Amino acid sequence: MTEKKIDHLPSLYFPSEGNIDKELFQPVASNARTLDCMVGYFSSGVLSELALTMSSYLMINDAAPMRFIISPNVNESDFLAIRSAYESGADFFKILFPNLILTENSIRTYNVAALAYLIIEKRIELRIAVKRKGLFHVKVWLFETPDGGVAIHGSSNATSGGLFNNFEQMVLSRSWLSSESSGIVEILQEKFERIWKSELPGIDVIPLNKETIKSIENIVSIKPDILNIFKNNCVYASEEPEVYDVMSVQQLIIPEYLEYNTGIFSHQGEAVKAWFENRNNGILSIATGGGKTITSLIGATQLMNRDGKLFVVIAVPTKALMNQWESDVKEFSVVPVNTVGQSPSAIRVSVKSSLRKLRLNLTKAEVMIVTHNALLSGIFDQRFHQNGALNTLLVVDEVHNIGSANSQEMFPKNFTYQIGLSATYERQFDEVGTKFLLKVFDKVVYEYGLDRAIGECLVDYSYFAHFAYLTAEEEEQFSDLTIEIRKLSYAADGPSSPASERWQRLCLKRRALVESAKNKIKIMESLLPEDGRDIKKTLIFCTDKNPSQLEFVNSILIGKKIKFHQITAEETSNNKRLRNLIASFSNNELQVLTSKRVLDEGFNVPQTETAYLLASNTVARQWTQRLGRVLRLSPKTGKKSATIHDFIVIPLIDGEADKDLKALLESEYKRIHFFSKLSQNYTERNGGYEASQKLLNLLGVK
Repeated sequence: MTEKKIDHLPSLYFPSEGNIDKELFQPVASNARTLDCMVGYFSSGVLSELALTMSSYLMINDAAPMRFIISPNVNESDFLAIRSAYESGADFFKILFPNLILTENSIRTYNVAALAYLIIEKRIELRIAVKRKGLFHVKVWLFETPDGGVAIHGSSNATSGGLFNNFEQMVLSRSWLSSESSGIVEILQEKFERIWKSELPGIDVIPLNKETIKSIENIVSIKPDILNIFKNNCVYASEEPEVYDVMSVQQLIIPEYLEYNTGIFSHQGEAVKAWFENRNNGILSIATGGGKTITSLIGATQLMNRDGKLFVVIAVPTKALMNQWESDVKEFSVVPVNTVGQSPSAIRVSVKSSLRKLRLNLTKAEVMIVTHNALLSGIFDQRFHQNGALNTLLVVDEVHNIGSANSQEMFPKNFTYQIGLSATYERQFDEVGTKFLLKVFDKVVYEYGLDRAIGECLVDYSYFAHFAYLTAEEEEQFSDLTIEIRKLSYAADGPSSPASERWQRLCLKRRALVESAKNKIKIMESLLPEDGRDIKKTLIFCTDKNPSQLEFVNSILIGKKIKFHQITAEETSNNKRLRNLIASFSNNELQVLTSKRVLDEGFNVPQTETAYLLASNTVARQWTQRLGRVLRLSPKTGKKSATIHDFIVIPLIDGEADKDLKALLESEYKRIHFFSKLSQNYTERNGGYEASQKLLNLLGVK
């Protein structure tokens, strides 16, 4: 048997776990000549949820009108009113859709307007079906293709919830694959035809009458250009069809609730002004929690207002940040293209689509969110910039991650304007990379550090340093490693060699031993409230060098019956699961989040009141990110202050500390100084001053 066009599609789908518009419906619809649907529950939202499918089918020149048999969510009295209105020639549209709010700013209006257009253009025929007893609850989509009949059937209604939000299943039956499939398709099609003709006993089927059609035509007349714009969607959708918002031109709008020129976030207005004064190019160095994202979107909005149209590309390092940015962009009235999980070729198609919308004046602003890797993949090369007079803005979040040798070679040079965002833009131990960033973005045009942010847009905090000793077993391992390291001290400063490489490996192993010291966990456990119900809004940062530390912490929380969840690479790889976990923490359904390093960037949990730093690296940027993450304001909870517990291991040193151990102790001192210098309890017990003195004594500093 010759393979047909859609033979490769699976037979079973779970809509909530994938994009069934792209993966199931569109491949079938683009190869069909008829499209029939009968569903128990229907909403006009199906047009946007299956935008790709609908557009693909509408582009087929000889395709028959789509036929829908629907059962609106109406009660018996509503149905009697509909039937009476139909028989008397009166309008019954408002009975069918009683909850529709017809305003230009309503996304629901767009869906209704698109449905209205398709009805008056006779691209959709709509009939109402209601059982005299029981429910009309079938859920079937039928297609006739050159290869034969196709049915998609299952538990999903033709609504946003049924197709994407609920946990549903759908089965794909192709008549040519087996006699069983052929029988299923044939029976379902026969039932559809009989119901359509009102020939099935017990089911009343009502077409739309003239007065209801007039009501539908009035929806279209709300916006005179709706027909032209909707037609343009079909005419110009050459790469991948889309359905556009036909009721209003998409543009960036600064939310009314934002106060960025006065008050505690007035630095945002200052930053935007400085960026404009530097010809819309530069780095904004704003403390974590200071609103870097919002600041850049304010700047983008003002730039769009000045130039008329704007294509914005936002590049971020993590998937979690992509989702966070998506939420923030939506607050500015634009639905961004979040390319999470997309291939480079798919992103290129999305770029072309966005640029096309701008050229056709269908939108004033298009926003696309990509990863740093995608930014450096060549997608935004010279061909991307061949867009006539269109202006483009590149926003690079956590810009310090861009600057490696590969980044320097692949960084796109075709954007009209640029913003670099970071709390600490300098690349530690990489002067060349830092110079590259300053060259590409021209310069740092605005700085807003923690010293100014704390007390303005960040809460005050207390910092407690807790000293721990190695266990006897760990101390023995530490001593053995130190002896081996000292034997190779001659290679520490020499050229690369087997000896120097072994010295580095031993040093890293010793550092990992210190970072994962077991007594840290015992001290942390003693600091937790005795009653597990009293712990709340807490983050615990563990080492990424030894998985057992996170496991031990989790076991302690389980023993105290504390509601918690870990955030590791496994959780961040599933966007939906990650969003749900963060939402649960935000809603206080989870008391604690435990993590390795993945909480350092891209998590907005401002209600956090307490953090335990069981492990930290030597990079100052991480310290800044963690501090800013814990000190964010939380209007929802009214947070006034935060508490940070840090853990420092004191190894027993026999004789003078070697080079690496001395560097480790110096780094611990710098971290304590960083966290404690702005704290409220610097001179109190376990505060920064006492901890600093202990480490200075170890370093032999008087």
